[in-house]
Amino acid sequence: MNRLLALLLAVVMLAGCKSKEKQTKGDRPLTFADFSALFPEQQVPYRLQADSLGQQRPTDSLALKKDLLRQFLSDSLGVADFPKAAAVRFFPLAHLASDNLHYFVVLAADKTNIAAYLCLVSPKGQYLNQMLVARKNTGSKENISFTLDNRFLVKISTEKELSPSRSSLKEDFYTAAADGKLTLIMTNSNGPVTPGQIFNPIDTLPRKHKYSADYSSGDMSIVSIRDGQDPKTFQFFITFSKDNGSCKGELAGVGHFTGPNRGEYKDKESSCGIAFQFSSSRVNIHETGGCGAYRGIRCFFEGSFNKKRPQKN
Repeated sequence: MNRLLALLLAVVMLAGCKSKEKQTKGDRPLTFADFSALFPEQQVPYRLQADSLGQQRPTDSLALKKDLLRQFLSDSLGVADFPKAAAVRFFPLAHLASDNLHYFVVLAADKTNIAAYLCLVSPKGQYLNQMLVARKNTGSKENISFTLDNRFLVKISTEKELSPSRSSLKEDFYTAAADGKLTLIMTNSNGPVTPGQIFNPIDTLPRKHKYSADYSSGDMSIVSIRDGQDPKTFQFFITFSKDNGSCKGELAGVGHFTGPNRGEYKDKESSCGIAFQFSSSRVNIHETGGCGAYRGIRCFFEGSFNKKRPQKN
């Protein structure tokens, strides 16, 4: 009888230990895999329209806790875009993965405004970068949508109402490097343009290098050069319009100096390549690879552009 009682007591104690072990495991901090599992898995191409943001909002019970954002992403989400950041709630919207990056789409909302952020994370779970990719604010005439295509190219579409029957659309295309850096490579816009003026996305960047300047060839064709992250690199923006506007091209990226007055750009997503030849008064460019994705079929990134004098404020 005593042996049977001892055996029953041992079974009860063992079951209690297993239950305690299971509870302890359930209370442990989430791993990166656990955090990723909170987001619905999606495949490219992925699209998020401004008008559908409200329909994308999950139930409040799925809202992400601030400590999880702080641990795996960033506690700065929404700070710059919402008047009362403390009142914003965040929801897991989508998780996509490429060979070298994880893409998390996080929905942010308060009582009147709603937006979405694209957060870039390394394969090991290290947070790298973020950007606002969609927004719809009450009373605003500007809506922002985004697409992540099959090549993981990020397209941000900004639509602005100009009148009840007219609107403008600007599309910005970005590539994401393995370190999370986002580079603007092209901008398309059908918005109103003042004659002789061009929207230059890198206009306000530093221009301390001797070749950092704006070079022009006519009113609607420029090569804009700005300082890179180090002396061996430079940022550029090229836009041109030929044959009375029937052939256009636009490209932005980061080039590398290959000599005292030479530079080159090689697109990571295609065979496109541009060679730059600098002098004190001009820059010559020509294609070293096919850049058809960024221009019309009958024209090329080539020509001589004269250096412009900086405008005095």
